[in-house]
Amino acid sequence: MSPAGAPRMGRRTALGTLLRGTCALAAACAGCGGTEPPPAPPSGEENPCGVTPGRPEEGWVEVPLSGHPTLLEPGGFSAVRLPEALLDVWVIHTAPGCYTAVWSICTHGACGVAYLPHEKLLECPCHGSRFGEDGQVLQGPATRPLAVFRAARVGGSLWIHRPR
Repeated sequence: MSPAGAPRMGRRTALGTLLRGTCALAAACAGCGGTEPPPAPPSGEENPCGVTPGRPEEGWVEVPLSGHPTLLEPGGFSAVRLPEALLDVWVIHTAPGCYTAVWSICTHGACGVAYLPHEKLLECPCHGSRFGEDGQVLQGPATRPLAVFRAARVGGSLWIHRPR
């Protein structure tokens, strides 16, 4: 019993309650930001990878490239963490104008994965799982792939689709 006479809450119960509260708060605040859609690419200019962002209420999250200058050039990569959007990804500029965003938490043990650019893969330091840039498992013990999100550059921003 706690000092106030209430039964003690277990660690798992407390963490679960905290996680549910955080998710509920994020869901409630999802519409708190601006509702302006991303600007359309200039007339005649198509996204070279065929991804066109939608509106924020459709799950598109804006990431200003000024905060991630390494993403300006092909081969660049950056960790993007936006707790308010429940987004924790590695973004990789895979080819001119093409980006991929890969979930950065291992599906095996919930450890943060590191991106290894020279090997073009993500690796979990906890148990050694390895994933391709497409999120697929290359080496276990993980058996489930990492989630991959659509991403597109429009002007000075990258837009990542985080389904709700």
